[in-house]
Amino acid sequence: MRQDRSRIAKRILTVLLVIGYIPVLGFSVLAIGSGYLGNVIRGPKIAQSVASPDGKHVAYVQENPSIDPPNQSLYGERVDKIHYMHIATLAEDVDSIKEVVWSPDGHIVVFHSHHYLTATLVSDWQTVRIYLGSEWRRSKPDRRSTFTSGGVKRRVKAIEFPEAGSFTYRLEGDGKLHEVRFGSTLQS
Repeated sequence: MRQDRSRIAKRILTVLLVIGYIPVLGFSVLAIGSGYLGNVIRGPKIAQSVASPDGKHVAYVQENPSIDPPNQSLYGERVDKIHYMHIATLAEDVDSIKEVVWSPDGHIVVFHSHHYLTATLVSDWQTVRIYLGSEWRRSKPDRRSTFTSGGVKRRVKAIEFPEAGSFTYRLEGDGKLHEVRFGSTLQS
C-alpha cells in the first residue's frame, strides 16, 4: 500500500515536471521556456572557453541544466571539434570555475575551481585533481545531517609552468612551492 502511494506520487510529479507545472510552497509556477525546465529543453551551455596558446585545443566549462546551479563539467577538445574528452564534473551547487590556465606550450590545461585544481596533459588526457579545501564535517554522525566545510579553503596564489610536462602552484599563506609532474606516475 505504501509503495503504491509512493509510486503514484512519483508519477504525478514526473507528469507535472514534464508539462512544466510545478507547485512550490502552495503557489503554482509555470516553468516552460525559462528556469530549470527551459534549460532542460535548450540543453547545456558553454560558460567559459579558452583556446590553447598553440591553437590546437580548447578547454571549456559546460553549465549543465540544474535545479540548484552551478552544475559544471570540464572538457578539453581538439580544434577539429571531433576529438574531445570529459575531464571532470564539479560538485553541483558547491563548486564552480574561477579560471582556466594553459601552459605556454599548450600541453597542459589547469581548471582552477573553488575547491580543486584539475590539471590535464592534453596529449593523452592524463588528469590529476588537487583538493584545495579541508575535511567536511557532519552535524550528527547519522549521515542524514547537514554538513559544512571543516575549515578555511586554501587559496591558490600562483600557477606556473617551469618546464614541459609539469606545473607548480603556490597557496596563499604557504611559502611552499607545490610541483606536479605528468609522466608514467603523477607526483605532487
